[in-house]
Amino acid sequence: MKKEIPIFFACDDNYIPLLGTALHTLIKHASKDYNYTVIVLNAGLKQINKRRVKTLEKKNKNLKVKFVNISDLINKHYSELALRLRDYYSVAIYYRMFIPTLFKEYDKAIYLDADLILLDDISELYNTDIEGKLVAAINDKLVSTVPVFANYANNAVGIDANEYFNSGVLVMNLKKFREDDIETKFLNLLEKYNFDTICPDQDYLNVLCKDDKVLLPTGWNKMPLYDPEFDYTTLKLVHYNSFEKPWHHDHVLYADKFWEAAEGSPFFEDLKKIRENVGEAHLQKEEKGVKALVEKATYLATSEEVTFKKVLAL
Repeated sequence: MKKEIPIFFACDDNYIPLLGTALHTLIKHASKDYNYTVIVLNAGLKQINKRRVKTLEKKNKNLKVKFVNISDLINKHYSELALRLRDYYSVAIYYRMFIPTLFKEYDKAIYLDADLILLDDISELYNTDIEGKLVAAINDKLVSTVPVFANYANNAVGIDANEYFNSGVLVMNLKKFREDDIETKFLNLLEKYNFDTICPDQDYLNVLCKDDKVLLPTGWNKMPLYDPEFDYTTLKLVHYNSFEKPWHHDHVLYADKFWEAAEGSPFFEDLKKIRENVGEAHLQKEEKGVKALVEKATYLATSEEVTFKKVLAL
């Protein structure tokens, strides 16, 4: 029997074209030696979108896509989860926190954001030796290389910027998450303090996994940032996690790789329409969002607000 690799995503209807593209690239590089179970966490998706994503199963008999609506669980904590969200976030960013207890049949899993493309087989990432730690993840270069965000990580979150990981690509030790009762610890922090943050789920995960993580090579979560020291022969996954997305802008680093990877996907035309319909209002909102993010990071790093570092003495 082939080994099963569980891969989790969180998605709403707006992100279906991105999810479909990510899965298209996963299939393109999938090994015949594994069964890939993709579990899409959601709070309700249109049937037509679920059917469109399910058509990808026809491209690879080793792929199975499941949709799991977790809105009942999320609604129990909705007010706390939503309190600190910025206008371009939804509570879906927190779904990954509940994977270990919702899916006790798995001891290990991959979590991926939908705004990425794979350039290699995800089984290689899954088979990473996580050394008994809670997670294996990749340093967030947007944080560690941009001074204002590095200062935020160091002085508000209490995590060295070079140790701070991005939560969009994770190898999760679900068994240890359950043993250490990470979900309860997360909810306790959320309900007691509900810290003001710039990356809510990511900051909580970095704090909870502070001394219990393995940092992996950048090639498994390469962001569209220029990096003269990066060995491009190790590029395995591109994560378009910043404001500038190739489906919104033409000048984004690795935009060519995105469109090449997306070609042939059932969602290719959707992506083209998204790009064609980006207007001035979207660009102004984006510019405003970037400015607000920088201002908040600066403020939290230097203020007397309740932060992870101050409260938890990190």
